[in-house]
Amino acid sequence: MPNTLKTNRLFLGALLMLNPSQVVLATQDCEHATDLLFHAYHLHRQGGDAAQQKLLFNNSLQLCPHQPEVHNTLASILKKQGKYAEAIHHYKEALKLRPNFSEAWYGLGETYYKQERFPLSLEAHSQACQTYKDSKARIITLLGEKFYAVTGKSKVIDKENLLVLYSMERRQALNERLSDCKLRLRRVRRKTSRVSKTTEVQPIVPPIHTFTNLRFDSGKTALPAGTKKQLDEIAYALQQTHPSQIIKIHRHADVQLFWHASVAESDRRNLQLSRDRAETIINALVDRGIPETRLKIHRHSHKQPLVRGMSPDALATNRRVDIEVMPAVTQSADD
Repeated sequence: MPNTLKTNRLFLGALLMLNPSQVVLATQDCEHATDLLFHAYHLHRQGGDAAQQKLLFNNSLQLCPHQPEVHNTLASILKKQGKYAEAIHHYKEALKLRPNFSEAWYGLGETYYKQERFPLSLEAHSQACQTYKDSKARIITLLGEKFYAVTGKSKVIDKENLLVLYSMERRQALNERLSDCKLRLRRVRRKTSRVSKTTEVQPIVPPIHTFTNLRFDSGKTALPAGTKKQLDEIAYALQQTHPSQIIKIHRHADVQLFWHASVAESDRRNLQLSRDRAETIINALVDRGIPETRLKIHRHSHKQPLVRGMSPDALATNRRVDIEVMPAVTQSADD
């Protein structure tokens, strides 16, 4: 093997600090492209000029635009630099050229994880979990902590993340890949028919998301300031779902008693408060183009707290909204 190729392989190993694929770039142009990437990374480590780094990146891609290893290497550098949007672009370019490129799927999943775009991270890692143990480990973390299922009070989850959960096709494909990964997760069975007493296994990733950022002030039904962006993203995602899919708005209250009211009266008022807040969410979604006929209210009062405790933050977190998208309605042959 020529010394140049041996050197380039060492460069890739030092560059990625991962377990790189044992692929030798096929042409001298691609060898030179790898050298340029190494020099760009070296400049970054030395605090060099960012413009010169970008020039090296661009020259590298001009030399070797159709090699997935080059895009993957460049994406790894960009991820280390915190340039996540550019890294995602190049990971996706690598995957266009090689759809089963496990290292690129892992890198893409980790970039989404750095961005706290957890549903997309879970989806990307599911593409590699059968062959890449680090992706499997990340999936176990994501599922165990349920990062993908809850958006915090100061965050906004975008439509692309929500569609991982709300799109029937994407979620079904995700659950099939997760099942193939043999994760040894506890599966919950639930009764589906009282007559036949049949049961079904609850999917690993259900079509529901919790929005603790849509929290209401105590005793209030008006939407708090700062919720417009999140409601826009929810509506964008719901508009991409099938028209026959029912959208359930689960509205929760906290456990606080009303002043000078009995426990029973407080429960009644909390239940009504849950309904009024759910109506507020429904009206906001209707204003954004979601048909009211698809929207159903499920009020839970304080019976299903997300967190325990009586601190102001715990109480505010429990005044949350869950949005669930049911499967599309299909008519059976027996009907």
